[in-house]
Amino acid sequence: MPVDAIERDSKLMKRILFIGMLVALVLATAARTEAQQIEITPFVGYQFGGELEEIGDEPMTRDLDQSPTWGLMLDFGITNLDQVEIYYSSQGTDLNRGTDPAVGVTIDHFQVGALHQYAPNRPINPYIGISLGASKFVVDGSSDTRFSGSLFGGVKMVVSDHLGFRFDGRVFGISTGGDPFACSDEFCIGYPDTSIMWQYTINAGVMIHFGVR
Repeated sequence: MPVDAIERDSKLMKRILFIGMLVALVLATAARTEAQQIEITPFVGYQFGGELEEIGDEPMTRDLDQSPTWGLMLDFGITNLDQVEIYYSSQGTDLNRGTDPAVGVTIDHFQVGALHQYAPNRPINPYIGISLGASKFVVDGSSDTRFSGSLFGGVKMVVSDHLGFRFDGRVFGISTGGDPFACSDEFCIGYPDTSIMWQYTINAGVMIHFGVR
């Protein structure tokens, strides 16, 4: 992996982590003084979509296999209807190379966003949201981090004051381009000649609620 790519990847991740920690600190204070609501949702899901380019004798666009994903959603209430969310997910998948051996790929999404609820005091609470952040691709120890965003929506099902279930669907748009970020003796891996890569995920998790509803 080129040195400049490593430096760019490291700097971007540090910025994302710093912004996420700053937002978490501010929102934790806001949640404590205003709505006093925090929700933690570990989840599992299924993610599909996305392509990478295999660069050898001839460039070839290869599909990423659909596969399970897992992660965590952390939501801070800022009003009765609105929350700010920190989202992390990780997908282990393969780059499908047809008759050739597949290449393992890990995709991590880091997002900070806003969520609007429609029925926060009812057992079934639909919501929509938008987020921005970064997506990290890891192939054979080499990695590259790209800006990304998502639109999402779903429903929260409350079963008690502190427990519920959450079902969530998301569309990720990932900014692509630039040089290959992983190379072997036979070929390199980079991005197709497009400006955005799309991925789609559906999640289900157990929602743990702290604070006053």
